[in-house]
Amino acid sequence: MSDTTTSLTRLDPTERPRYAAAVTEDLLVGSRRLRGAFTDTPVRFAVRDASLVRLGDPEPAVILIRSGFAFRSCGLSDGRRAILHIVTPGDYIGLDHLVLARPIEEITAASRVGYNLLPAAQLREMIKNPAVNLHILALLAEMRWRSDRLATSIGRLDAAARICVMLLDVYERLRHRGLISRLTFNLPLTQEQMADHLGLTLVHVNRTLRRLREERIVLVDRQVVIIMDLDRLREFAQGLPQAAELPESMLAAERLLEDRAGGQIGVAARGG
Repeated sequence: MSDTTTSLTRLDPTERPRYAAAVTEDLLVGSRRLRGAFTDTPVRFAVRDASLVRLGDPEPAVILIRSGFAFRSCGLSDGRRAILHIVTPGDYIGLDHLVLARPIEEITAASRVGYNLLPAAQLREMIKNPAVNLHILALLAEMRWRSDRLATSIGRLDAAARICVMLLDVYERLRHRGLISRLTFNLPLTQEQMADHLGLTLVHVNRTLRRLREERIVLVDRQVVIIMDLDRLREFAQGLPQAAELPESMLAAERLLEDRAGGQIGVAARGG
C-alpha cells in the first residue's frame, strides 16, 4: 500500500469537514449579501411559544433568528409532537419556502426571539446571484447534515449519548458564532421539549439528566447548561455526521463587520 493510500485511511474521524478552498470566498460573499438583505428589514419580536410560521400559512417567508431560540416541529396523528430542529441565534429557517406553496412544519419560539423576515419571492430573486445561490446551497447542506446526525443519534445511541450530543451541538454552534466563550449557556427548552426532540419520554430525560449531573459530565438546571467535562461530552459524538463550517478566521471577520453595523446577534444565548 502506498504512503498516500495509507494517509487517506488514517484520517482523524473527529476532524470537522471543511468546505473546498475553491468556494470559501464565494460562500463568504454570499453570506454577507444574504445577511445584509435580512438585516435591512425591521427586527421583529415574538414571545415564548408564539408561532413564527404556522402549518399551511399562505406565502410563507424565510426567517433569520437574531436572538433567542426556536424550533421546527410536526404533529403526529396520535397527538404527539416531534421537534425536528433546534434553532439558535444566527440560523436561517424556512429556506424550503423558496419552493413550497405552503409550509409543511410549524416554527415556534422556544424563548423570546428577535428575528428578521424576508419574503420568499425576494429571496428567489437574490439566488440569481451565484454567490448567494452557493451560500444557500451550503445552508441547505448543513440542514441535511444536522438531520443525518439526529437520525443517527436516535437510531443508534442511548438516552445519555443523545442528550450529550444535543447539548454539545448547541454549545458548538454558539461558540463557533462567537456568542459564548465559556462552558455555560442558556438553553430555553423544557425537559418535555428535549424528549420530543430526542425520541425519549419525559421520565427518561429527567432520570438521564440526573445521572449526567452525578457523573459530573454536564449539569442542566433551570434552562442553564454547565458543561463539566467537555472531552467526555465529545466522546459521545465520535463517528456521527458533522456539518462543515467556514474557517474561524472568516467567521471572525464576519462578526466584526456585523458588530460595526450594530447588528450583533444572540444576546439571549449569553444570558444577557
